[in-house]
Amino acid sequence: MTTDSKRILIATFPFGTTGNKPLELLHKTGWELVFNPHHRRLTAQDVSDLLPGIDAVIAGTEPYNAETLATADRLKVISRVGIGLDSVDLGYCSESDIAVTYTPDAPSDGVAELTVANILNLLRHIHASDRSVREGAWNRLMGHLVRDVAIGVVGVGRIGSRVIRLLEPFGARILATDTDPTVHGQPLPNTEWCDLESILSKADLISFHIPMNEENHHFVNRDRIAAMKTGAMIINTARGGIADTEALTDALLQRHLGGAALDVYEKEPYVGPLSQLDNVILTAHIAASAKGSRYLMELGAAEDCIRVLSGASPANNALYEVLSQRH
Repeated sequence: MTTDSKRILIATFPFGTTGNKPLELLHKTGWELVFNPHHRRLTAQDVSDLLPGIDAVIAGTEPYNAETLATADRLKVISRVGIGLDSVDLGYCSESDIAVTYTPDAPSDGVAELTVANILNLLRHIHASDRSVREGAWNRLMGHLVRDVAIGVVGVGRIGSRVIRLLEPFGARILATDTDPTVHGQPLPNTEWCDLESILSKADLISFHIPMNEENHHFVNRDRIAAMKTGAMIINTARGGIADTEALTDALLQRHLGGAALDVYEKEPYVGPLSQLDNVILTAHIAASAKGSRYLMELGAAEDCIRVLSGASPANNALYEVLSQRH
């Protein structure tokens, strides 16, 4: 390998286990591949230690902020395997001429399907019934048909719209809202468009599909939880930071909320009191962990990484698409 060879850090782990093509494309470039040596999610210190001499990163959810990026002396692109960009300092990257790409469409089906699975789980008490059988209690818990409840969908973009379409065969009654005027009001099956306040007061179950940014930090807060119906349930497969964990825990303990299904947390791995509550379903950020979704995410990240290092424009330019929405 020549001294001027491009070096690509594959920071996310695992990588290449759902299909060979992403790694094959990277190997064909002849550039040097540096693999995550820790075989886990990298810490900030890990990222800082690994970035010197690296031209590109195939990134997961590890942090790329001003501190970790300070050691990047050759970095030209961060190619994110996934859609969430809250772990990347986009402003810093823009100022430092570091391209940022992502794969916004690839994980959508996986996240939407897990959301629907959680809707069914919460409405039919599947997790609680499983526990009762294991404990010898044989509790025949009474649940609800999907068509008999009002389901709120907050954020009707790539994922929220898929959730609504997946629920169509159930005859679900959907209450939907979105801040994007080009989205709000679009025709979707069994959907009534309304404002957020109406969803909070009327929905029996609310699923949140909004991006993590400064405006949406603790979007699900004490005031909004208090505005929900007593016994309402919530689902968060978006980002942990959109929900105030302390407020959510208190509402579940007090039974103001009837249940919750969470796949994302303010701090991961999650350790805390929610794990002790019987009305909460907890999963380990697995929404996009479906083989088909993961493969498409890795393939898209590899392709855009190669595009940028070859001097072309990325197919999914996060700096343009995300930063332009903030202004």
